[in-house]
Amino acid sequence: MTDTHATGRCLCGRVEFRIALPTDFLAHCHCESCRRSHGAAFVSWTGVPMDKYELIKGGDDLKWYRSSECILWGFCGSCGSSMLYRADKEGHHEDPKLDRMYIAAASLDHLDRVPGGHVSYEERSDLLDGFSDLPRFRGKGEERMD
Repeated sequence: MTDTHATGRCLCGRVEFRIALPTDFLAHCHCESCRRSHGAAFVSWTGVPMDKYELIKGGDDLKWYRSSECILWGFCGSCGSSMLYRADKEGHHEDPKLDRMYIAAASLDHLDRVPGGHVSYEERSDLLDGFSDLPRFRGKGEERMD
């Protein structure tokens, strides 16, 4: 861990990248596209200018899926980890910045900030209902932590 950079990778480690800190933001996105692309109730995203993003390895394994005329999703072609998001054309209704790489925060080894909020919250999943009231367990076992 350094104060100036964070590294990220996919599950199998074939794709690895580095970003220069600081990041632009950290937020939990609840939109349908993010939920479906990750198979999760929400996705935590951060972002940096494109010149602060560097692919370290896995150029042949990093694949891009075009979900619309303007948007590309980056994932590992080996393990399927969805890690990146970027706009490469203007015209998307949410107006993502063209000069930014958006990174799934959980793919990074560390973060430089705490989440600042929830976005697209009106699209949230019912999976979050009662979330904070659920019991907590250590690991995958039955030892309760609360």
